[in-house]
Formats: sequence, structure tokens, C-alpha cells
Amino acid sequence: MRRNVAVISVGYNGRFVSKRPDVNIPELIEPAVTNALAKTKLKPEDIGAYVVGNMHTFEGVNQPHLWASDHFNGSGKPVMRIATGGTTGASVFQAAYYHVASGLYDVVMAIGWEKQDEGDSQVGLVGIVLPEAFALFKFGPDMSSERGGVGGLGGGGSTGGASYQAMSYLSRAHAGVEHIDRIAALMRSNAAKNPYAHLQQPGCTEADIAKTPFITYPLRFGHTCPTSCGAVAMILVSESKAKKFGLTDRVAWVKGLGSGTSDPTTGNFVEGQITDPAEQHMCKVVAKKVYSMAGINNPKKEIQVAEVYSGFSHQDLMWPERLGIVDEGKSPEMLDKGAFAIDGEMPINPSGGVTSTNAIGASAMVRVSEAALQVMGLAEGGHQVPRKVENAVAHGWGGLFQFVTVTLVGRTPVKS
Repeated sequence: MRRNVAVISVGYNGRFVSKRPDVNIPELIEPAVTNALAKTKLKPEDIGAYVVGNMHTFEGVNQPHLWASDHFNGSGKPVMRIATGGTTGASVFQAAYYHVASGLYDVVMAIGWEKQDEGDSQVGLVGIVLPEAFALFKFGPDMSSERGGVGGLGGGGSTGGASYQAMSYLSRAHAGVEHIDRIAALMRSNAAKNPYAHLQQPGCTEADIAKTPFITYPLRFGHTCPTSCGAVAMILVSESKAKKFGLTDRVAWVKGLGSGTSDPTTGNFVEGQITDPAEQHMCKVVAKKVYSMAGINNPKKEIQVAEVYSGFSHQDLMWPERLGIVDEGKSPEMLDKGAFAIDGEMPINPSGGVTSTNAIGASAMVRVSEAALQVMGLAEGGHQVPRKVENAVAHGWGGLFQFVTVTLVGRTPVKS
């Protein structure tokens, strides 16, 4: 029988920034671990196991968890490392959840990080796309795109692929580039209230974003995420331990979680399929499963805040619809009437989101940690939602838009 699991603490290494030449990877991780422990009555020896993750190949260092283990007190304890692209952080969190829910351990720490100034993200992406490239070489390129063409390699990187998705979404929602400018400005303004966010632009306006150049239409420089260095640690415990620590009134209960995958949306060389990258049917499937697990019948009414993984600003509009917390095609209208603001009807990314902070291996976990902090009422620096948050949903995506994770946390555990 699955046990109830609670998040009792979140720790960051400090403000996420573009470069940290003053520390190595273990030294980047250590403050996040220390901060998470300091907010509890726990000692390092109380942690039964660790689940950790970063984006493999992005830092030019193999298996960094092995030489970092002393710095997060993992020596001599079970340590599982996970890498699933952009969803890495959420996958790490979900694995840590199952460590506790299964009864294997009572106290587990999840750690996500990225130190992108140690390597080259584009070189890392080339390493990941090699299996697709080998398939291309085996079956031959199809420049007509009848069998998927060279979309995965020739789409201009992640921004190139995202531009197709953005155009499709704007068409579906009958919206314009001004809506992407508007949501981007909101995210940067939210980030200015978050002491840990990377890009902080107080009073950022739609006009400020509109002044930035286009990279590939309709995406501007101001619509894209930065490359960040940072780390996050979360402590998960069983219900009995939460009661023992006297923390049941200040925790976020994990009520539902799930993950899924579909075909790569910008080029499947073998099967010759190109899915509309804005469709994201898998996100709908996973969200439905998560809400059922959590006992959520009406997500639009029962969820008070969402942290979505939006590497590009149009996704702040798209993902709430795919998660079922906003009607299809209604995000631009909701944005225009202020519903997505921190004090709005459905706050989206009060933290500032991924377009303001993107330490890739940590990013999807930061979505979960920020959702948990909102439930706990502990979001710092002015980005706490002013009304009571009973339930918050966190989302992640990765790969060529085909990976998805959804996690729901709330004030009360699910009844057995």
C-alpha cells in the first residue's frame, strides 16, 4: 500500500546566476543541502537515501554525483542519479517520492542542479541527439520531410523547434506576438520578487520585451530562458515521520504525480511522424491521471496556483491549457484580464518561471519546490500568492517536447 509523503523543506544554494567560477559542482550543491536541513530538526545522518540529477553532458563531467557525495552527506548511503532532459528535476523528485511511498525509506533528499558555465549546452545537446543522427545515417536523409526530414537537427536548436510550437499555439488561440510579450514581462516582474531568480527586472513591461530582437519568429530574445547555475534540495518524509517531527501543519503533501512520453515533435526519422508541437496530448493524459490520484474533480476550481516549465514565453500560455486549469485557447484572454498575476484568479509561475531561471537539471524540480512553498506559505521575497493555496500543480517538459511530468501538492494528504 502506498504511503502518504510530505515535503518538509526546500533549500536553494542562493540566487541562481549565469556563472559561478568561484565554486565547483560539489560546492554549488552543498549550500542547498545545508539550507534544506537547517529548516528542519534533521541531521545529515537522518537522511536515509538520496536521489540526485543534472543534465548529463552539459557540464563536461561524467558522474559528478560520485565525487559530490561527500558534500551532500551521501557517502555510504544509497544514491540514485537520474537524467531525463528538461524533466530531470521532476523525475528526481518523483523517484524520491516513490522511495518513501513504497516504505523503503522514511526520509529521502532530492537534489537537482546545473552548473552550465562548466561546459557547453549545445555540445551536450549534440551528444544527446546522436542516436537520432545514427538513425538518419542508416535510413538516409529525406529532404522532402516525408519521413520526418531533418527537423530534429535542422530546426535551429531548441528555439527553432519552439518557434514552430509558438506559431501553432498562436494560431490555435487566435493570439498574437503581443501576448507572448505580455506574459514574458509578467514573468520577469514576478522574478523580481523572488530572491533566488536569475533574471530580475522590476517593472518590466510588454514594451521592454517587444524591443528585444527576434531570434526566429515569433520568438524574441526576451521570450527565451537564460542559462543558469544553481541547485535545489528537497526533503521528503513519510506521514509518520512528519507527525514525529511535529511538522504536519507546515508541509506540502504529495497528492498526485505522473510522467509520460510521446513521439519527438520536430522530427522522427524512423517512423516519419511529425506531431503538432502545440498539441501536447500527453500532458493532458498525465494531468488527468494525476488529478484522479489526488482526488481533484475540478482542477480549475480546486487548484490555486501553477508552476509550469516554460523555456519559452508562449509556453506560459500553452501549458495551463494542456494541464486543464484553463480552457483551451483562453489563456490570452485570461492574461489580458490579469488572471495569471500573483494576485490573480489563477497565478502562473509566481516564481518567474524558467524564462527567468534555467539551471536545467534543477528547473523541473524548482517547479515542484515552488509549488510546495506556495502550499506551505513560505515563498520568499514577495512572490507568495496572497490567498490560501490548498493545491498547487507543477509541470515539466523535456526532449523535443515529448517528455512530460506533472506533480500535485496540497495542504492535506490524500485519504487512504
